[in-house]
Amino acid sequence: MRLFAAAIMVAALACEQKPQARSPSGSARGVDTQTQPGPGQPTRKRMSEAGLAKIREHEAFVPKVYDDGAGNSTIGYGHMVLDGEDFSGGITEAEAIKLFEKDVERVVNGSLDKIEVELTQNQIDAIGSFVFNVGPGAFEKGPLPYINARKHESATSRILKYVTGRDVRTGERRVLRGLLKRRRDEVALYKNPHPLEFLHRAVTRTGALTILMFHSREIRT
Repeated sequence: MRLFAAAIMVAALACEQKPQARSPSGSARGVDTQTQPGPGQPTRKRMSEAGLAKIREHEAFVPKVYDDGAGNSTIGYGHMVLDGEDFSGGITEAEAIKLFEKDVERVVNGSLDKIEVELTQNQIDAIGSFVFNVGPGAFEKGPLPYINARKHESATSRILKYVTGRDVRTGERRVLRGLLKRRRDEVALYKNPHPLEFLHRAVTRTGALTILMFHSREIRT
């Protein structure tokens, strides 16, 4: 009976839990999902809330200025410090979210507007993550021409080339494991037809099943 009750409780939690994007300021301004175009205009491409949360997960919140591995002073959620900005006193996570929203609007959205073909939301989110990390120039010289030519395998191959950075200890450029993982995650997302929210729920339910199996073994012993 205890095993049966535990099974019901875990199953209920797995079905009811929903993913939550970590954004205390609500929906990011200027980074909404695809909006309806006017007559004769292509669909406006914007990242989803799940895609934005994934970027923040990759970047991680850092309240003090640090070197991003390429010699750039960075703070918050991957915000590159601009001329005239002073973060000597550090920032809060709420302030980092606001900087993040502005960076997506300034850096990512302009690149998304240069895509001339229809894409899935996953592909848009994957590209947005890539652009946020490497910048518009690398995107426009690398994957963009292949995306617009509908050569998606070539586009993802180009994404996977951006995996090197400066070693903070030696100063030499080398393949960084963090960048390699991020590029692989972006390519996997680009190729996956299931929305990020669906994948999150699948992982949550798999985790719940693992917990149930663990408790079952404990009760039997």
